[in-house]
Amino acid sequence: MAKAEYSQTVDVPLEKFFDTIVGYENYPQFVEGCKKVEVERKAAGHAVVKYHVSMMKDLWYRLEQTEDRASGKMSWKLIDSDTLKSNVGEWTLKPGKNPNQTDIDYKLDIEFNIPVPGFILSKLVKGSLPAMVKSFEKFAKTGK
Repeated sequence: MAKAEYSQTVDVPLEKFFDTIVGYENYPQFVEGCKKVEVERKAAGHAVVKYHVSMMKDLWYRLEQTEDRASGKMSWKLIDSDTLKSNVGEWTLKPGKNPNQTDIDYKLDIEFNIPVPGFILSKLVKGSLPAMVKSFEKFAKTGK
């Protein structure tokens, strides 16, 4: 199991960043390794989303995602997957020092159902977080 936490201030207004993290269908445009996203169900504050990604190998997983715009939180938990045993996490967004900034906290707890050496898992999870957050920030700013 690999746990990771990452915090950063981004130069994007909170509402715009929140729209980006809940715009699941756009992920293949800017999230590295995300090949396809299927939003299977979406209702106010709730979504079921199936992701097809490439990490070491091609895999898929389905998440139940909870969106709470008022508190600035989007959380998820694994429903099923061909490769993952567990995937739980959340984004927490708070207003930054000025209106065009957002303080973000990202938490992830992931476990594969096959043995993965700890150093590889750590690199995959912890090593990729700064670049992933940067890709969300860039898409929120530019739409690319």
